[in-house]
Amino acid sequence: MTAGELLGLFRLEIDDLEAPFLWTDAEVLSYIDDAQKEFCRKTDGLSDATTPAVTQLPIAVGDSFLPLHPSILKIRGVTRADTGRTVEVLNNEDLAAKRLRFDGHPGRLQYLVIGEERNKARVYPLPNEAVQLQLLVFRLPLVRITAVGQELEVSDEHQVGLMHWLKKRAYLKQDADAFDKLKAADFEQRFYAFCAEVKEEERRKAHKPRTVAYGGY
Repeated sequence: MTAGELLGLFRLEIDDLEAPFLWTDAEVLSYIDDAQKEFCRKTDGLSDATTPAVTQLPIAVGDSFLPLHPSILKIRGVTRADTGRTVEVLNNEDLAAKRLRFDGHPGRLQYLVIGEERNKARVYPLPNEAVQLQLLVFRLPLVRITAVGQELEVSDEHQVGLMHWLKKRAYLKQDADAFDKLKAADFEQRFYAFCAEVKEEERRKAHKPRTVAYGGY
């Protein structure tokens, strides 16, 4: 779905069909951009294993802190591009439990540590090798919505939820003909309920079913 298609549906549902519009195209496009981002924050976000700028993390000898793409919400897994072997991701708080500390001694890559600085990861130990890591992540949309022809990254099946957020933002516009605090609160509640359902549905999809063996007589 394009931003223009969602904008058209918004105008139809909110009965803002005749110029001059109560909500300008620029305003509605900003609501759409915000809706995509908020949807991703309240669900797991967009799964990505292939966008190079997001999922490829090159490490040079002696690197310590590495920049992570600012769209990343969660790192789901890390592997070495050369061997395919898994690299464990640690939170900064895990270091003490594993009796690890950054003492400047170089060695072969063992862990990727997150949580010390925003949008950065730290390599443990100080790497004595050059290697590229491949990330599997949940992320925010990559491109800001500013034009009607742009494709949304959130899939069409979530259109209803996005529309709730658009209406919530619309009814908070500081305009006597637009502002309606009660309607805004109602659509905000509907949006968060929708996101909770989506997150639970995705959790069920990701859950590996167990095989149950029944004994005979």
